[in-house]
Amino acid sequence: MDRHLPRTVIALALLLGVLTDLLFDRSLLGLNVPIGVAALLGTLTWLGRRRGRPDPADLWLPAVAMLAALVVAARTDGVIVGLNLLLAAAAVAAWSYAAAGVAVTRRAVTAVVELGIWASMAILGGSASVLGHAAAASGASGARAVDRLGRAAPVVRGILLALPVLIVFAALLSSADAVFARLMADILQVPFDPSEVVRRAIVVLVAAWLIGGTLAITSGLVALPRLPAPAPLRGWWSRTPASRDRAGADAVDGDDGDRFEDAGTATSGGAGSRRPVASTEAVVVLAAVDLLFAVFVVLQLAYLFGGGDTLAATGQPYSAYARSGYFELVAVVILAGGLLMVGSVLAGRGRAFVASALVLLGLTGLILVSAAVRLSLYLQAYGWTELRFYVGASIAWLAIAGVLATLLLVRDRMRWLIHGLVMAAIAITLGVSVLGPQAFVTGQNVARVLDPSLVPPDGYAGFDVGYLLTLDDDAIPALVASLGSLGPDERQDVLEVLLTRRDRLAAELAEAGPVSWNLARERAREALAALPDR
Repeated sequence: MDRHLPRTVIALALLLGVLTDLLFDRSLLGLNVPIGVAALLGTLTWLGRRRGRPDPADLWLPAVAMLAALVVAARTDGVIVGLNLLLAAAAVAAWSYAAAGVAVTRRAVTAVVELGIWASMAILGGSASVLGHAAAASGASGARAVDRLGRAAPVVRGILLALPVLIVFAALLSSADAVFARLMADILQVPFDPSEVVRRAIVVLVAAWLIGGTLAITSGLVALPRLPAPAPLRGWWSRTPASRDRAGADAVDGDDGDRFEDAGTATSGGAGSRRPVASTEAVVVLAAVDLLFAVFVVLQLAYLFGGGDTLAATGQPYSAYARSGYFELVAVVILAGGLLMVGSVLAGRGRAFVASALVLLGLTGLILVSAAVRLSLYLQAYGWTELRFYVGASIAWLAIAGVLATLLLVRDRMRWLIHGLVMAAIAITLGVSVLGPQAFVTGQNVARVLDPSLVPPDGYAGFDVGYLLTLDDDAIPALVASLGSLGPDERQDVLEVLLTRRDRLAAELAEAGPVSWNLARERAREALAALPDR
């Protein structure tokens, strides 16, 4: 190991700690987030090039981290900001391994989880290992420095002894002469607030400690777990069993990894694998669920899609029947997906299981369509809320998950299902973030007020002003645009709240620097600036 590496990591961590303080101290979230993420990603990439090249399958990690950071600079929606901060942090943590050539994406889910646990521990305590390596690398130079300090010890002791003497004489002389007292006061006056210096120093050191742990992962100054070899990139879509990755370039792989992969291949459904013990039971369970789902789907085709007489069958008019149950159906789809994953582990790969699983996926897809139709009818009648928006987003994610599960089941690659689900969740999160739930919800509800033809006869044409006023800056432009369509009393209430929001936003922006610039906040400021004064 390069003896200068620990000191380099310490210096970089301190520099990034200072940058963190400059970017985020008394600032709102905005451009400072992508700037900070870009600086950390660049540092990790520079450190990692000494150890190896990133795996091609991991090159999406820095891109996702930057996209998530840019979302924080464009939105103020609390849920969206929180999700994207978590996404950016996870992508950066994964890149701390990948930048040094440690494959992440191609590993088994259990190995990725283990890497995540190790990364969390390293971020919290890795700086201690860096300091230990730095102390060990000092060697003779450290001894010489201690020797020089030893020779200077008498001078230091003399200064310490002189301090109380000087204080006593200075106090007496100040009491005797007003001019001298003024001079001493000017000399001893501190041109800054010491508590502010201490506070910012603590921020810098805490940030440097956490960043140092992240840099320690990439630089190899913390121990890494021994993990099974990653699956070959060329074999993830092939029907043939994945062969052992003979490159051996991953720094954390070893003999244990080869044995693990051999075992995984033996149980992945190859020609020579033994029949799993629970295969019959799993097929029976799937067949029973298939039968239940088939009955439900037939009823959906007759009543929900076919317009059957729901009043005679249930005592409910069609409008009430069709607008309920989407939460429960989404839960059914999620549970069915979990059942399929457990069954694929227990049953292995047999014709009966594959057939039952494909039927289950098809019926689950129809149930998901039923949930989407019910949600759509409910939204037409009663308008949008954030919760309903996220239910719609979850339906989109489950639809993608169903397609992925079908493809992977047919190709005998179910071990990649969780990877695919995570990728789909990331894509949905970024897509939802770009759309902006609060801006979308407010815009849709305002459109219903402006155009009553969008609302069915038995629907609700107004919108909940109290709810909309709880939303963040993303919703402000649409709220300002809706003022002209409100009644006099409602308009006055909304206007008062918006004017208060304008004053608060102006105060926040006055204290924040340019790195706090945020697209949604700027659009809200421009919209609020057009309002009349009180």
